[in-house]
Amino acid sequence: MIANKKIRNVSFYVFCVALICVAMIKPGLTQNRSAAAPQGRSGAEPCVSYQDDPDGCQPPTFATPTGQIPSRRVGASGKIDLKSSEADARAGAKIDEDELHLHRNFTHIHWVVTVPSVQDPATGNWTGGDLDAMGDGRGLGVAGNCVYTGHANGPGKKHDINIFKIQPDPEKNPPVQVGSIPAMFQGNDGFDDRELRSLVYKNAKGEDTQILVRNGGTESIGREMVYTIDMNTCLVKSISDITNFGGQSHEFFMWHDPTNEKRVIVYVTIYTPGIPDANFPGLVLPDLYVLAVTDESTGEVLQKPRVVGTFTLQDVGGPQLREKPDATGLFSDGRFLDFSGKKDLAGHPGNSVKTESNVMHSISVSNDGERAYVAGSSAGMYILNTEAIAHNKDVDLEAGKPCSTRSTIAAVNGVVNATKIPTIANDCVHMVVNDDPGLKAYLASPASTDAKILRYQTMLNRSRFDPYPPFVSSTFTHSAVIIPDRPAEVNGNTKNRPAYIWMADENGGCPLEYARIISVESEITPAMVGAFALPINVLDNCLNQPITEPDGQQLRRPIAQQNHNPTVFKNLVFNGWYGHGLRAIDISNPFTPREVGYFLPAPQGIIRTYPVFKDGLIYYNDNRSGLHVLRYTGPRANELPGPGTGTYEGNATSPHR
Repeated sequence: MIANKKIRNVSFYVFCVALICVAMIKPGLTQNRSAAAPQGRSGAEPCVSYQDDPDGCQPPTFATPTGQIPSRRVGASGKIDLKSSEADARAGAKIDEDELHLHRNFTHIHWVVTVPSVQDPATGNWTGGDLDAMGDGRGLGVAGNCVYTGHANGPGKKHDINIFKIQPDPEKNPPVQVGSIPAMFQGNDGFDDRELRSLVYKNAKGEDTQILVRNGGTESIGREMVYTIDMNTCLVKSISDITNFGGQSHEFFMWHDPTNEKRVIVYVTIYTPGIPDANFPGLVLPDLYVLAVTDESTGEVLQKPRVVGTFTLQDVGGPQLREKPDATGLFSDGRFLDFSGKKDLAGHPGNSVKTESNVMHSISVSNDGERAYVAGSSAGMYILNTEAIAHNKDVDLEAGKPCSTRSTIAAVNGVVNATKIPTIANDCVHMVVNDDPGLKAYLASPASTDAKILRYQTMLNRSRFDPYPPFVSSTFTHSAVIIPDRPAEVNGNTKNRPAYIWMADENGGCPLEYARIISVESEITPAMVGAFALPINVLDNCLNQPITEPDGQQLRRPIAQQNHNPTVFKNLVFNGWYGHGLRAIDISNPFTPREVGYFLPAPQGIIRTYPVFKDGLIYYNDNRSGLHVLRYTGPRANELPGPGTGTYEGNATSPHR
């Protein structure tokens, strides 16, 4: 008994000493950069998984240590130093990335400058470049051995598109710049090269052909053009005519016809629809332009693309453009949450919504070309039937022979004409709900006109997954990308259409929005089944995020933090999350997505482009810091495409060459 009592006393003494020691050292931990960011289980017992799970145990989703990541050029020690050499800036950035644990299950292989810094002779400070986190990276195109990086440009900025060539042994040797493509501009305003896509295919002679499709403009101007590329040098050989849309062309998907290698189609979303259409006099710009950019017989780039289809949601009875609420704040489909009474540390109010834009933001197309999945901003996510585009000749589609090139105008100012509804199914591009046999039968029945309109509008609205309202956002639904190789296991799915879509919400301010997994097993009734968010998506975390540099004094540069562009595989999603980096998310169970890796650059960047996978490496163009090359090494890395398997991205037919 005495011995046991002594043991207990000694144990208690050791425990007390341990508590005192922890109390003594705990304040220092908040100042220790290397101890600030690790995450995992507390205590001595390790995490053990008792399941046959490739992921095993995983720490919680990484909370970005925003206040500790510099937003400016650093020196060799990792602290802000605007005068540092390039070598010191690179060395210091690596120290920050390592000490703040800014990568997990990613290897940072190369950091390639696309915008060089300029030194102020008066101060010796470097400014304006990628190493300063002051670059303006935008679109990214990768194919063959070529990499093309665009720039946001703007007033006084006219950066050319950089042309890089991937070197032998690309893990050891970074891409090398071999040329450039002149910036587009109007007056002093350089155009934003927001979207670039490249592709290698064979023409009618059996020769390899490479193209680069460019989409650029301003907030009100949109232009598209196609370059023929010399595959050996990555330089431009010839250029198509410019397609002027008359409004902002925002994003596009490049579809390569699996039944005709010579045929390439681009689906271009229009972010300022409803204004006069330069290509169709007397009509207004649609939500979507579908353009054939190659000759389907020869594979040669068309000097002037063919318009083979368009789509306008409002014409077929969808929600109205730029809808305003009534005096009480009520929209036609509900009321938004209002967080404007909250303030962040910079004094900015929380989010509220004053307008539902209901424009089309981005689009992805199935490999067979028969379906398009739309990110329709505040109109939500919905599915289009594009079978006519996939299975008809471009020349016939342009002439409107097999189907109507333009959407049937079945609604004007939201008022639906019941007699026009049945003809919508004959449009080259139309909502899948218009093909439903039950709806067709009802429209052909002796039911009253009012009953038919009510049934149609109910089904049309239900066919859009639309969480707005009540959720607040700025862009709302940004991306809707197919989860591949997981067909819906429902009766009648003879075409192996997907079971799920990964949907991203782009939103600034507080609260930020998150990513969702949408079941499209019933194409006319999509439903949310899973979600993934970061700690910053919690309102209080968003409002209280640091606004100063690591010294606690100097104000940080504003860093956008939205969920954005994903590249999706069967069990893994790689989602660019702006200032929160690239997040690797396991979706093997679509109901419980979980993070299995992340990469954030230092100085803090903005990961905005779709990550592009090629030969086992990941390429992305950071809005602040230029071109980065990574390798994912985490769970299920063995499932990702390796060398020689092609190029994979979220905005083009994948794989492609």
